[in-house]
Amino acid sequence: MDDVSRKREELERCPPGHAGRDVALYHLACALQKRFMKEHQIDDLNEAITLNRDALELRPVENEKGHRSESLNYLAFCLGCRYRKLGAVDDLEEAITMQRGGLALRPPGHPRRDTSLGNLAFALTKRFEKQAQVCDLEEAIQLLRAALELCPPEHQRRSSPLRQLIHCLSSRYESQGLVADLEELVTLRRAMLELCPRGHSDHVASLHNLACDLRRRYAETAAITDLEESIELHRAALELRPSEHCDRSSTLHELTLCLSTRYDKLGMVADLEEAIGFGRAALKLLTQGHPSRGESLHILACNLRKKFVRQTAMQDLEEAIELLRAALEVRPIGHPDRSSSLYELASCLSRRHEERGVAEDLEEAVTLGREALELCPQGHPSRASFLHNLAQCLADRFHEKSAAADLDDAIAL
Repeated sequence: MDDVSRKREELERCPPGHAGRDVALYHLACALQKRFMKEHQIDDLNEAITLNRDALELRPVENEKGHRSESLNYLAFCLGCRYRKLGAVDDLEEAITMQRGGLALRPPGHPRRDTSLGNLAFALTKRFEKQAQVCDLEEAIQLLRAALELCPPEHQRRSSPLRQLIHCLSSRYESQGLVADLEELVTLRRAMLELCPRGHSDHVASLHNLACDLRRRYAETAAITDLEESIELHRAALELRPSEHCDRSSTLHELTLCLSTRYDKLGMVADLEEAIGFGRAALKLLTQGHPSRGESLHILACNLRKKFVRQTAMQDLEEAIELLRAALEVRPIGHPDRSSSLYELASCLSRRHEERGVAEDLEEAVTLGREALELCPQGHPSRASFLHNLAQCLADRFHEKSAAADLDDAIAL
């Protein structure tokens, strides 16, 4: 007999009016919800919600065992599960209402207040992801800060509010770009790494995430120590993500970015060579159709172009051009990163024209440069570079063909 059947028998022994009926209803709801998590049968979840409502009606006020707050929180949890399964916003709204009710019954000093704070924050985060109302994200952050204060280091539930707060601050940083959020993210990532020492199932992910945020902070502050530490952490993560690991490509990709960035800063050829090596390794793991393949093609091409500029080996430039053409195939019209690959390919073709003087390369560079510029509106941070590149190509074509229109266009840009 499975757990659901046992709990049904228990409920049958507690008919309406029985003192223990609310507990039996609650236990059967829990068993059904657990079975739903394994078998994904929506009827189980629907019944669990109905039973939770029935139990809640039998628990009109809080008692010393906390039964009403327990039912409110579990009903909210089940409604949240159904929202994630079916996407009905009404379920999410009701879940938030239930979580608020549960939190009200767990005032400061209650041993499970941190859990209710986190549960309400989670539901608000889901509503923010659906409706993009910043007030939901702000409230979630406040709730999670309060939950974290109740879970000091060594507390058994500390990881949950810490993980959620990291997620919320990361979302706010991505939408608002506040450096203060990034600073706090780094601090919280360090705290998470302390909770996940070597051997912990989340240790490698914690290394990777801290390294990524340190690289993001370097992009904001240019503190080379952040970049250095990011590289060290990614190397440590790579050792724990061997060739067959499903996330090895993401670590290789991040190492490529970090080493390429350090090359741009310090000019050490060894960094560029290693970035290219890691880029090739990442690309081998990203088969056709992988969502990150276009970015890996683009970055490897950029690094090969940098190597050509440094060492003038034509095979590097030729390979960069091939890779950028491949990147454009997976970045069709409408892709948000198409303009950057168009710009890079135009730059490479222009450079090959300088080396070999093939007119077709310059013609294509002009065409690609115009297309890239069309995709780069006023105010875009890369627009000035795109304008300069196209103007240079037009000026070069004017010197070859003496077409006044090219000179006029170059000056106008």
